[in-house]
Amino acid sequence: MSTAPRAYSYIRFSTPEQQTGDSFKRQYELSLAYADLHGLVLDERLTYRDLGVSAFDKSNIRGGQLGAFLTAIESGAVPVGSYLLVESLDRISRAKITEAMEIFMSIVNRGITLVTLADGMEYSKAKIDRQFTDLIISIAIMSRAHEESLMKSKRIKAAWRSKRANMDEKKLTSLAPGWLELSEDRSRYIPVPHRVQLVQDIFDWTRNGIGTASIAKRLTQQGVPTFGARAKNMWHTSYIKKILCSRAVLGEFQPHVMLEGKRVPEGEPILNYFPPIISNEVFLLAASSQQSRRVNGAGRKGVGISNLFSGLLRCGYCKGSMVYVNKGHFGPRGKLLVCANAKGGKDCHYVPWEYTYFEKSMLTYCTGLDVEHFLQLDDAAKTEISALAERITILKGSIECIQNKESNIFSAIESGAKFKQFEARLMQLEQERAHLEFDLQSAEKKYERSASMKIDIAAVRATIDDLVSRMNELTGDELYDLRAELSQQVKRLIGRIMIFPGGHIEKPAYIVALRKHLLTKGHSPEEIDAHVEAKYNVTPDPSTRFFIAASRTGSIRIIQPSSENPEVLHFQTPDADVAANMRTHAESIGVLQHVLENRVKAGQ
Repeated sequence: MSTAPRAYSYIRFSTPEQQTGDSFKRQYELSLAYADLHGLVLDERLTYRDLGVSAFDKSNIRGGQLGAFLTAIESGAVPVGSYLLVESLDRISRAKITEAMEIFMSIVNRGITLVTLADGMEYSKAKIDRQFTDLIISIAIMSRAHEESLMKSKRIKAAWRSKRANMDEKKLTSLAPGWLELSEDRSRYIPVPHRVQLVQDIFDWTRNGIGTASIAKRLTQQGVPTFGARAKNMWHTSYIKKILCSRAVLGEFQPHVMLEGKRVPEGEPILNYFPPIISNEVFLLAASSQQSRRVNGAGRKGVGISNLFSGLLRCGYCKGSMVYVNKGHFGPRGKLLVCANAKGGKDCHYVPWEYTYFEKSMLTYCTGLDVEHFLQLDDAAKTEISALAERITILKGSIECIQNKESNIFSAIESGAKFKQFEARLMQLEQERAHLEFDLQSAEKKYERSASMKIDIAAVRATIDDLVSRMNELTGDELYDLRAELSQQVKRLIGRIMIFPGGHIEKPAYIVALRKHLLTKGHSPEEIDAHVEAKYNVTPDPSTRFFIAASRTGSIRIIQPSSENPEVLHFQTPDADVAANMRTHAESIGVLQHVLENRVKAGQ
């Protein structure tokens, strides 16, 4: 085994393009020649290469191979007394001199001799201790390297600022979204018609309830060409999501800069930089549809959407989820809605509701005459929207007033006033503006949420009517698309459905408490049994089943289908106290059960 010292080559260049040139080859050949001349063993097993990595922002230390080399020294993988061969000190670091010296000294203080191949200089702890002029030379070299990189960085930023100032005449970059092409004179982006249509289709499918995985699978099966050369005809869910999240479809361009090795946004987005191909309304509807699918757990399971109401259904007895169960060997009657808790053996009633019947009842209601009244915003919701709009106007005015004050102070400073006399006032204004901007953001979110409940009832009604009428005519992907859109339209109207598949049933805990109470009054067990049987429902009765629907506008309906025909409905608006409680506890529509219990206790 050779006892000659080991040498390790560190090769770095800052742009990937340099890999196709002489940079890599030159640095590698210099390492081989130096090791051979000085009797060193070049360990190519642990050669360290940072290809296309910057030393100006220390990326080669934080996540690069130079950082890995330092770790290898600590672990003993690189023994003390070894050599690190680099072309020049600027390959190690182009950071500020204090930071560059820290990196430089961390290598030599670990017993490693650092060799710069371009000038043949050797830097070791022992040599620097004897001849400190080597250290001065290294400081000068690294300082110059930093200044060169800093100047280059400033020139690049200045060039980008100039490009931004002239972007109406010439676009900033040749890169463009997949549905656009840059004109020959670089003055504008030109839409590619068939790709624009595809992006618009993706947004339409998404807002109509079709998931990204289904869209990707469909495009791949149909052999639709992708926008990128690498993926060929394989569409991936991640790319569909990227398109749906890209604000470039609205015409926006967000410039970025590299900060500590990370790409971060710089400044505000540039509006109308690209030709917009999607309206803001469609963009928001598609985003809302994706969020709804995440919350409601939607997803394609089989050839069609089995449950149009996934995510909306709750058990009226325990407030748990109602799940879709398909016992295929029973045919259509084997498709059931059951309480998830009861199905899992927990304390609730296992009373199934045939899904086909429930779907008919719910769609009958959605296409009926009462639904328009059901979907109207109530007075409380209208008042809240008006108050929020007024609040937003006031907050915007207050922020503008503060911005004017800040602008006046900056103008005074530019005219020669001393910053010191305005410093406290500027900090106060900045804090006030930050609080107001936070309040404005919160108010705008509430307004968007409340305003989104304002539904074009006639349009939604017409859409649902059309979809229901065509449902029996379609098969395959067409049927899937229709049911996906129908599900999405229903969810635009309905916020929650509480199901009571066995009719109204008293809670066991209440009956137990009632029995104890009656025993203390001197009643016999037989008398109590007779009283409970005569006055209270304690066992499920599917013939009296009903459900409660809560619209997104805050309205409540109790709906009871006929036991003989699911399309014959009896419905009513609950009392004001029930409706108010259900709006307050939107996540728990079963509060009706609580109100009914109170009435029973009062002897009503």
